[in-house]
Amino acid sequence: MKRILKGLGLGVFFLGLIGCGDQPEGNKKPEAEGKEEGHDHGSESSGATYEEGKGITLLEETKTSLGLELLEVSESAFQSEVRLTAQIYRSAVEASKVYGQERQGNAYATALVSSEVEKQLKSGQKLKWDSKKDGEFGYQGVIFKIDPAQLSTLGKSEAILEILDKENHLKVGDFIEVEVPLGNASQKHLNIPRSSVLETSTGTFAFVKNGDFLVRTEIKIGAQNKDFVEITEGLYEGDTIAVKPVEALYLIELRSTKGGGHSH
Repeated sequence: MKRILKGLGLGVFFLGLIGCGDQPEGNKKPEAEGKEEGHDHGSESSGATYEEGKGITLLEETKTSLGLELLEVSESAFQSEVRLTAQIYRSAVEASKVYGQERQGNAYATALVSSEVEKQLKSGQKLKWDSKKDGEFGYQGVIFKIDPAQLSTLGKSEAILEILDKENHLKVGDFIEVEVPLGNASQKHLNIPRSSVLETSTGTFAFVKNGDFLVRTEIKIGAQNKDFVEITEGLYEGDTIAVKPVEALYLIELRSTKGGGHSH
């Protein structure tokens, strides 16, 4: 069951953070007695607090201003795919080559792929792509070949892509976004929306609801496409996660733990 708290965007929240800055002496309010030392005063005044080991809590109005959306994790079928950015190096008008086997009427593109991605690709595999230049065109093609010649120097292999382009829409130098479908489209995966995934220098995370708290939890992902990612570790069916805005939630946590606010 998807529960959505529609909001007004991040503006109100960040104005609240700014409003917690230093005030003229005459405008400062006396602090309440008995308050716990070391709390993030700025976060509290903006309706967001963070407690080490527990996570983030938000007032209802802050949830609304942030546009917080929650979703229950479940299994569903989706088509996993590899996504690549490639560049055209040979247009469809060029004559067929005897030795290279490139054929007139097809454009050819190159993309560098990691060894992990290379394992999922093979010659003859069907793909689809769109041009960054004119995204309204839909194209079909195949993996022409995988060339490992660059692996020793760049740590990546080169995927050569062949695309049918009889009308010569693609020019040398054009970039294209490529999607290579993988596996069985009807296979079910435990998955979450891509917008739920927070990628940082320390790992990949999702914010999981635990009582009144949102806890940043490390996850591992498997199959994926442009909309969803498979969860292989870190979440269970029935967990409730934040779909968005995960970046803003992370900033709240960082502000509390990295000295962004003022503590006393």
